[in-house]
Amino acid sequence: MDFSESVIVATTLATLSYASLTDLKHREVKEYVWVPATVVAVILNTLLGRYDLLELFLASLPAVLVLVLALLDMMGGADFLALLVVTLAHPRIYPKPVTYLTLTYSLVIPAALILLNLVQGLRNFNRFKRVKCSRGSKLMLLFLGRPARVGDFLRSKFTYLLTIPSRPGEDLFECRMSFSMDDAREEGLKDRVNELVKSGQLSFDDLIWVTPGMPQIAFYLLGYIAALVTPEALLRFIIPST
Repeated sequence: MDFSESVIVATTLATLSYASLTDLKHREVKEYVWVPATVVAVILNTLLGRYDLLELFLASLPAVLVLVLALLDMMGGADFLALLVVTLAHPRIYPKPVTYLTLTYSLVIPAALILLNLVQGLRNFNRFKRVKCSRGSKLMLLFLGRPARVGDFLRSKFTYLLTIPSRPGEDLFECRMSFSMDDAREEGLKDRVNELVKSGQLSFDDLIWVTPGMPQIAFYLLGYIAALVTPEALLRFIIPST
């Protein structure tokens, strides 16, 4: 690794580290956080002629995928910006597709959480069978959410409702696959559940399905570090040399 690449890596690591801490604390990262690393990566890579349009396009596909999910309100805009910074810092596919590896490694923890959700859901399968969805997919609740008591949900932070009560006494819910990025809407849903408890339509011990707001940028940081230390020799078994 030459000096210019070391500067790019150090700046990207510092930015992802700071953004991860902010994400863990607030689940929100300001846009200006990404500016220094973007400027350093673009200037140095441009001066050194490392931007090839075709490779840059291919390297940007993971970030584009996250952008699409962000536009669908399934991920945050900062998640896209984090991968965009990694793409601009490492615009080449060969010999190591850093952006692809970063995204792939970052999905390990969420995948483990999906399995944990499934285990917890199956443990409460009798309660799950009674859930009726007026909208959305009931089956996906087993993978994307976990059962939680209403009281625990109301006391929680960065935990979001997947089963929005329609007719609580009849176990009828509006089921959704993800939460909204609109904090006011999510707080309104929590207030609605609290009002249902006060009116006696729900109790603190009733089960609902919830999902945590995961600090995805922290996962990107871990994925980026893992991508950097992945041996190129290992990748040659998967990616043909040119």
